[in-house]
Amino acid sequence: MFLSFYEIFFLLAFSATKFMASALYIIAISRITWISTFLILLIGGCLGILVFYFLGAFINQLIDKLLNRWRKDKLPTKIFSSSSRRMINIKSKYGLIGISLLTPLLFSIPLGCFLATRFFKKSSQTLIIMLFGVIFWTIVLTFIKMILLM
Repeated sequence: MFLSFYEIFFLLAFSATKFMASALYIIAISRITWISTFLILLIGGCLGILVFYFLGAFINQLIDKLLNRWRKDKLPTKIFSSSSRRMINIKSKYGLIGISLLTPLLFSIPLGCFLATRFFKKSSQTLIIMLFGVIFWTIVLTFIKMILLM
């Protein structure tokens, strides 16, 4: 049975933002084949990574400009808050590969791309590694769908 245009659009948009939730939703629907599952998750996830990677980079540039303007007026003080400690722990513990693998699974794609562009903006491999994280989870989840359809 074929999916309508609206269903495909919804699933692509859903997988571009909340990858794991959309994957669980797609796996639960028995009328979606494993090939459709693969294509929807791959296209939606990769589009989400591309859009939110560049959007995250733009937002990080704006944040840096605002912080630089604000810091010129005040004396710099180094205060570690719980949120800044958490971000530093994620960066040091997992690195870029860990963030790219955890993004589709635990984080949402927008948050994962924001973190990747914040911590690894000077690396030329950041976008490619983020895409490989989505491709990896697409293959794993499609394989699970194949097993469930047997």
